Amino acid sequence: MNKRNFILVGAVLLGLWGTGALADPLVLRVISLSPIITETIYLLGAQEKLIANTTYCNFPVAARSLEKIGSVTQMNVEKIIRLAPDLVIASALSREKQLKILEQQFIPVFRARNPKTFEQMCEMTLEIGTILEQKQRARIIVETAQKNARRIFEGTRNLPKPRVFLQIGLKPLHSANKEMFINEYILYCGGINIAENESSGIYSREKVIQENPNVILIATMGTSKRAGKLERQKWMGFKSIDAVKKNRVHVLDPEMILSPTPETFVKGLEVVFPLLHPGEKNE
Repeated sequence: MNKRNFILVGAVLLGLWGTGALADPLVLRVISLSPIITETIYLLGAQEKLIANTTYCNFPVAARSLEKIGSVTQMNVEKIIRLAPDLVIASALSREKQLKILEQQFIPVFRARNPKTFEQMCEMTLEIGTILEQKQRARIIVETAQKNARRIFEGTRNLPKPRVFLQIGLKPLHSANKEMFINEYILYCGGINIAENESSGIYSREKVIQENPNVILIATMGTSKRAGKLERQKWMGFKSIDAVKKNRVHVLDPEMILSPTPETFVKGLEVVFPLLHPGEKNE
């Protein structure tokens, strides 16, 4: 698995709820240490407070032009101190030793975690919204997303449940078990995740062949945008799999699937639903 893929898959495997105290309730200068956190800040309309983020924060496009303080797992502590933020919002992949150095320099750190469920995703959005004085906007975003996710889920009640394999890693092959929010794309869209009861995300092609899914979804962070398409070509060589026979091997946008906010999670559901239930409408 390449470095970028490892970081993004690791991000969805780890979790906690946010911790950390703010020295001052007025937060004007914020540094984000995670793509999910950066996207959430923009979603909340609080981007004017964001002064820096990581080299992996590429969405929305405006986030790319901000000052970079390092990667998701290795920050430049000296640079952060020089930038003098009112708050650093860290992720579960941030190094605790480095966070403690920041706190020793009287820089407040809020430790957010990567959610394991859609509901935890909503809670994280509400937390960050409260911190950044966007509580009302966060509530509206969350309530709208919950309503739309519920609508999609309820629309699957009388539909058949296809067996699905959702690939999120290349080398080694990775999928999502029931401990990861990625599993909920399949659950909310009325499918059965063939990997949901696995103890880890590592899977094998032999096991996929044995489980014979009706649908294969690919959302991998490759070294190029062609990675997903190349992986699809590889799967199409396994002619015995039902998904291959019926041409139901699909490439998804990894940025949307692997690093979502409540809003983009619902957009992901709207993409996945017709792939699991072609010809059906969910309005």
